[in-house]
Amino acid sequence: MAKRKWVATISILTIAAGLKLASPANAVDNELNCSALPDGAVATLPFPLNKWGQVICTPLGQMLTSHDGWTWLMPDGSGTVLVPSQDIADPKDAVGKMAYFTKIEVTPAKGEEFEKAYGTFHIGFDDKEPKPDAYRVDMTAISGKTIRIFFFDYDTYAWGMACEEAQCDPETRFVILDKDHRPKPRQKSI
Repeated sequence: MAKRKWVATISILTIAAGLKLASPANAVDNELNCSALPDGAVATLPFPLNKWGQVICTPLGQMLTSHDGWTWLMPDGSGTVLVPSQDIADPKDAVGKMAYFTKIEVTPAKGEEFEKAYGTFHIGFDDKEPKPDAYRVDMTAISGKTIRIFFFDYDTYAWGMACEEAQCDPETRFVILDKDHRPKPRQKSI
């Protein structure tokens, strides 16, 4: 159920982005200025999330997405990934353009947490490739709900995967690509 809800949210946003917006980087509504959000709204992202992403303001509230030079895509090519600060799939929770993130925390994933998330993420991939750096990102919205995404950094590209509570879902994986450089396999550490 949670998986369908998250995938449905991405699908709705992909459709909305296609109808109204040329790209996530252009998703900022000129009439909505992120600086006009209340005190406590997140305006910038911590490292390494700021390497690939940004917080934008849209008619549906703040969203996390790629910034210029990068793109976040579903692996089947079905659309661009935008992570909303509100559950737009549930109209009773919708607060419109005033939805925002109150906290975005990035924590390196290590030990058992890394192994569990990476094990789910890596299903179907080459077992011999060097492991990425991993980060747990917890985004808290004005509603009090928290969205958790694990990011796997392979240096020249990355992946993201949504997790709800202790359960990650490989069907929510998305790839993060640098538009100007081809991804290169990560080199093994010495």
